Amino acid sequence: MEQRSVPAQTTRPKDYHTASRYQWMRRFFTEDVSPDNHPIVELQRRAIWISLALILQALDEIPHLAYLQSFTPFGSLIPFALIVGSFIALAMAFRPASRKQQALQHRPRRWQRVVLALTLILSILGGALLIESTVMSFLPPQFSNDGTSLDTNAAVLLLEGRNPYTDSNMLDLARQFSIQPNWTTPLQRGQFANRVDYPTMNDFQAVLDKDLQTGNAPEFESKVSYPALSFLTLVPFALFHHLNVLPLYLLSYLLLMAVAWKVARPEMRIWVLLLGMANVAMWTSTVGASLDIFYTLLIVLVWLLRDRRWSSAIFLGLALASKQIAWFFIPFYLIMVLQHYGWKECVYRLAIAGSIGLAINLPFILWNPQAFIAGILAPVADPMFPMGVGIVNLSVAHLLPFLPRWTYTALEVAAMLAAMLWYWRICKRIPEAAMLLAVLPLFFAWRSLPSYFYCAAYPLFILMAARTKAKEARKTREVEHWERGREFSLRRAEMPAPALPAAVGFRASLHSAPVFHYRSSFRL
Repeated sequence: MEQRSVPAQTTRPKDYHTASRYQWMRRFFTEDVSPDNHPIVELQRRAIWISLALILQALDEIPHLAYLQSFTPFGSLIPFALIVGSFIALAMAFRPASRKQQALQHRPRRWQRVVLALTLILSILGGALLIESTVMSFLPPQFSNDGTSLDTNAAVLLLEGRNPYTDSNMLDLARQFSIQPNWTTPLQRGQFANRVDYPTMNDFQAVLDKDLQTGNAPEFESKVSYPALSFLTLVPFALFHHLNVLPLYLLSYLLLMAVAWKVARPEMRIWVLLLGMANVAMWTSTVGASLDIFYTLLIVLVWLLRDRRWSSAIFLGLALASKQIAWFFIPFYLIMVLQHYGWKECVYRLAIAGSIGLAINLPFILWNPQAFIAGILAPVADPMFPMGVGIVNLSVAHLLPFLPRWTYTALEVAAMLAAMLWYWRICKRIPEAAMLLAVLPLFFAWRSLPSYFYCAAYPLFILMAARTKAKEARKTREVEHWERGREFSLRRAEMPAPALPAAVGFRASLHSAPVFHYRSSFRL
């Protein structure tokens, strides 16, 4: 007896120490691994993969010049590998766990605990960006990207009665606001003609100074290159002469987090808050007042409200009227509606969304059709420099030669078809996979900016959490319905049989009571 009590005394403090050491993780990883709690266990596993994708995207936000010059030319492989790694992590997030994984994993593995710890650290940086964006909302505007500055100027031009698609001018912005030259989009024209390498900061400054003197700037994109809703939402700011539009995009991201909190189960809301704060990539886009935050909110609402024809289609129409990247979601939305609701519903919803998008842009189309089309097609029609984190990055770093532009377009189309085929196969099980698959083809484009992919991870988790809650609610309703039917059947069985005539009673007696009971139970 004494020999048996020794190991018990030595292992118990160790188990207690281990349990107390990871006790804080119980808030993120449930200890209930029973089959009834499997949806929560599975969603927490997916949350870890989402966290890993956010970590990799946050690392991509480190200024590339900090390491590109040290590892030239192979330093360009670092952002390339980080984005590819985030894609793999997101694909693993919506990949169902095998039965073997479900049976073996009763507690988080070491790598999962490490990822969780890193995500917590990342959430501190996200909190700092939240504070920074809040403070900047009350300061004079600082336009770190030309898309926002051109949209803000478009709202001002509209209030002046001028057409934003014809009267927009980058030189006017440079004179009115303190815009750094590298915050613009250079074109392969004028002094930048016949070159492929992206201009340096000195090139930007020299060309911009000369253009300010001549009054003509063919080297810089001056068109309003987004649909009309991109600047119509900024009209209230221009109306009150408060041109700092950052509060709109900060509110959009906070509203996205609020929606996530609403649709998630209580057990997963701590993950909603953690991933929302640790999403450093989207926080940087928010600080930069990027339009991506606004259209992402609309797309998430489109998928969340997919059971409601009008609500889902209206938000899709608003998304289509805000930015062209939202157009990439159209085929995936049609696939989802077709597989879940039928082709007639596809026609109805596409008509509603198209009508809304057209109605918002129709005044500007009628105002000047050529200028509107030129602005909307500017991202693909104007001679912009190749850049990004996709395959073109390998050519920018001179690891591979540049291919003709049509080759990148062909690769992008092929990737879109492959993504649509993949989504067709998994749509019924994982409808939220469209958040990744819709933007994945842009990885093969002539310009594959990292901001194109930053808005996939957190929306993907939001839709996963909402689907888990919806499944649980549907299961609860089915159980309650079955219980009510069973109680009704039992009450009917306990009721005394009515007095019947002899002939009728003889017929009823031909059927035994168990037969009636079986039929009632079967129908329930």
